[in-house]
Amino acid sequence: MAKGYWIVTTTITNPAFKDYVEAFQPWVESVGGSVFAKDMDSTNVEGKAGKLAVIIEFPSKKAALDAYQSVDYQELSKLRWANSIDTNITIMDGSITH
Repeated sequence: MAKGYWIVTTTITNPAFKDYVEAFQPWVESVGGSVFAKDMDSTNVEGKAGKLAVIIEFPSKKAALDAYQSVDYQELSKLRWANSIDTNITIMDGSITH
């Protein structure tokens, strides 16, 4: 089964964003996810995106979707919304299909 990924970009607007990060790490591990890559100063070359870019890996796309839709994450995301703007989250299947 292919892995699932969250591709996230956002612009941090408040130092309190660290509260989200501190709560996010143990939560994502508890649902089988892990931070695959993170760049605090990413370079967007097309479209709109924030400077923070993160790729989060899950066991499957279904696990990635379930994690996002969970009550726990929806509550946690309130910290992100309060301290960032221009957030984009794409959930994708890690297989290569055409």
